[in-house]
Amino acid sequence: MKSVCAGLIVIAAVAAGLVGCSQKAQTFHANALAGLKIPSLHILAYRSKEAPVSGSFGWGYCYFTVVSSPDANLSAVDERLHRALRSEFSSKGLTFKDSAPDVLVSYALASGAEIDEEELNRAYGQLLETPAGDEETGLHYKRGVLILDVVDRKTKHLLWRGAIMAEIDLSWPEERKQERCDAAVGELLRYYPHP
Repeated sequence: MKSVCAGLIVIAAVAAGLVGCSQKAQTFHANALAGLKIPSLHILAYRSKEAPVSGSFGWGYCYFTVVSSPDANLSAVDERLHRALRSEFSSKGLTFKDSAPDVLVSYALASGAEIDEEELNRAYGQLLETPAGDEETGLHYKRGVLILDVVDRKTKHLLWRGAIMAEIDLSWPEERKQERCDAAVGELLRYYPHP
């Protein structure tokens, strides 16, 4: 499946709660990571159906909420994330498939602004159905955040959501940014399929 990617530039910060999905949520504080200061993680795992460790994955949706700047190269960020995600999900036992994969991997990135989870869920449109009766957890992502979602392509149910929040060291040279991306994705997916 081709990646559906929407680059959204937001100048003002947005605040809202996280829409749940009959989940078990846990928060972790990570050790120092390459280019990331004070990282913390929040993992939400679907209770009734565990995220797979075999089968196929493909790209779902990407959502950027960043402060506008001339050096914001969202294409380069997208490529780095795809590279890191392919590597990590492959190491978990999943294979990449362009067409009709078992699960869709979507992500959201907010830098210099908060991210509104309810708006993110709506942005996924028909790729994600939030089950009825879900409760909000009241979480607010106030620092830079990367959110990864694993969604069952057929049922459109969210199976796993992980978020890593950290201050980003912007002084890193271009050639080291993949290392920072790999570290963030690797630490987050260390808790996949369950914490």
